[in-house]
Amino acid sequence: MFSSKKSASRVSIDKFSSLISGNVSMTGDLEFEEGLKVSGVFKGNITHKTGTHSLLALSAEGRIEGNVSSYDALIDGTIVGDLLVEHLLELHSNARVCGNISYRQLSMENGAVVDGKLTRLDDETKVLELPHLQAQEA
Repeated sequence: MFSSKKSASRVSIDKFSSLISGNVSMTGDLEFEEGLKVSGVFKGNITHKTGTHSLLALSAEGRIEGNVSSYDALIDGTIVGDLLVEHLLELHSNARVCGNISYRQLSMENGAVVDGKLTRLDDETKVLELPHLQAQEA
């Protein structure tokens, strides 16, 4: 009945090398590689190490107040800030993003809310980091 389009590939969650648990609240900037799971509150920018295939998972009770970048991201909590995902972004039903999102592939469930601009990165676009993070360093 419907043509079968190849859907965005699902990201596998094998292991997380870092965890910010639900009883933790942190302030500062964080750079990670491999897997990072956030179930607590993080105030500051979270960026992945450039050139790595990182995975960020934000649980339903997790909250990030700052700009975020990752290679892949599974979002089920709240982000107040801009989000850059170089490969696959999954916005689950509890996801709340108040900021602009740049992504290459997007999967969005019913109930997810985005209050900002969605920008799809084409395959030729080379992504280094969020533009506003570059301006802060200059």
